[in-house]
Amino acid sequence: MFKSNAVRSCVELHEIELNRFCEVWRAFRASGASLPQTADPNYASADHLGGHVIRAARNYLTWIGDCVNRPVADIDLDNDTVSVAGKGRAFVDEVLAAWRRHLSLLDDADLAGATHKSRWGEDYNVEQMLEHAIVHPMRHRIQLERLMRGRDRT
Repeated sequence: MFKSNAVRSCVELHEIELNRFCEVWRAFRASGASLPQTADPNYASADHLGGHVIRAARNYLTWIGDCVNRPVADIDLDNDTVSVAGKGRAFVDEVLAAWRRHLSLLDDADLAGATHKSRWGEDYNVEQMLEHAIVHPMRHRIQLERLMRGRDRT
């Protein structure tokens, strides 16, 4: 049972988008399509990109836990993107279960409070990070769909 309907909605949207990303990522890996050439290490291979998105889902959760003084320690903390990608569905399922387990404790007051530095240096409050976590796999899914259609190289 969630304390906040807003958090519940964000968790449910995140589940939908991360699962949709995973479906498209599997299809991309099987398609033979190529990622764009870039210096970004997350684009070194399809496994690097998939692991990046899946690991980020876990990292958004741990960041939120730190911000609300309820650290998330009962989850796989592997940070190697290729290793995370290799764990596949089991890692994703663990992350999604942890989202529900930990974020159900948030109330509306936790959402719009003070901002905190993200791990990449931008200021976010908890609600903004939840929204970012929803959009991140969505953006990469759309990118992979375009690459498979051969309509976009980025």
